[in-house]
Amino acid sequence: MPKIFVVQINVTDMSEALEFYCTKLGFKVTGDSYYPEIVELLHQDTDRIPFILSRVKSRSETRYPDGTQTLISLQTDDLESTLRILREKGVKILHETPLSFPGGIYSAIEDPFGNVLEYCERIPQAHSHQMKQLQESRIRQ
Repeated sequence: MPKIFVVQINVTDMSEALEFYCTKLGFKVTGDSYYPEIVELLHQDTDRIPFILSRVKSRSETRYPDGTQTLISLQTDDLESTLRILREKGVKILHETPLSFPGGIYSAIEDPFGNVLEYCERIPQAHSHQMKQLQESRIRQ
């Protein structure tokens, strides 16, 4: 069975990427020996899977949510608060109203290079009725 070696986000400007991923999203630099080509970011599972920013020459076109692409989903315990904070920091939010998935709710953001990341909040199945009510209340707003 394959094992994931690294999660990599391609960016065209490392300084701008560090401003976004560290200042706006809250990651911390854990390795910059190869700066400005590669920077490793600290996250909760760094001991298992490295998370890096890698500088590339050009940006690709992303067609989220309809096109094929790899997505990174970040976990949050309070999606609405997370979105409010990100909005205040000027982050481009793609779903102003969170959407549901079988395990909870999510929204998506876009970095300055067109990469899309999702923030997900788990809502246990025991609370599926609450999730349905939350979605219905958001639809009415």
